[in-house]
Amino acid sequence: MNILKKDRPQPCFSKASNCYEASSDLQKRIGLDLINRISNDNLYSFILDIGMGTGWLTEKIGVKFPEARLFGIDFAPGMISQAQGKNIDYVLRADAQTLPFKDGFFDLIVSNCAYQWVPDLSKAFSSACRVLRGSGDFYFSCFGKSTLKELQASLESVSKDLVFRDGHWEDIDVNNIFNRLESNGFKDIEVESEVIKIKFVDMISLIRWLKVIGANQVKRNVFIGRDLLSEANAFYMKNYADGESVYASFEIIKTRARK
Repeated sequence: MNILKKDRPQPCFSKASNCYEASSDLQKRIGLDLINRISNDNLYSFILDIGMGTGWLTEKIGVKFPEARLFGIDFAPGMISQAQGKNIDYVLRADAQTLPFKDGFFDLIVSNCAYQWVPDLSKAFSSACRVLRGSGDFYFSCFGKSTLKELQASLESVSKDLVFRDGHWEDIDVNNIFNRLESNGFKDIEVESEVIKIKFVDMISLIRWLKVIGANQVKRNVFIGRDLLSEANAFYMKNYADGESVYASFEIIKTRARK
């Protein structure tokens, strides 16, 4: 049973683009919290959403700031196709590490649940700072390194070779985010972390959900047979039960900074 894929997020998220919006309640919840933290008092003219996915949240940003020109980028072609039908001024396929805009173009940059997939955060933050005007605002949320720690432990319990995600996830914590933002030109930085727990029937249902939203990423190609999968599921059920269900932790890093 090939349940986890090695590829960069692009092909997985493209494949998931048709059903992502209907299955991404957690990401929507985090995104709405993100834009609620942005003051309505600010008058933004040009807004960029990095890693916009289907454009669901990008549209809501446009509703909050109707006078602004709205730009959205994503690296997955399938997500771009979905977002092109939304009320967004400009939809582009681009990499967060090399933003294709001129210096100081945007008043506001936002990003929701995307930076955990970016291999080089310093390069991405440097690029964001470059395209943000002086005193412009940068708001983003991403998943931190404690996310899905139960799944990782359960997979490792049956094989140390089962690495659920790339090593750069280990850099995603409050201190590292703060330091990388500061070293790449940002100031007035606020970073906080919150861990929430979501219930699933079992580990298998969690993995199926991850596949639906395209978040089944690992460090290398992994093939898990039925026996190993059953053993890992039993470990999960034994150690992370919540009544008749199991729980999965999601660490949410919430950040605000200014250029």
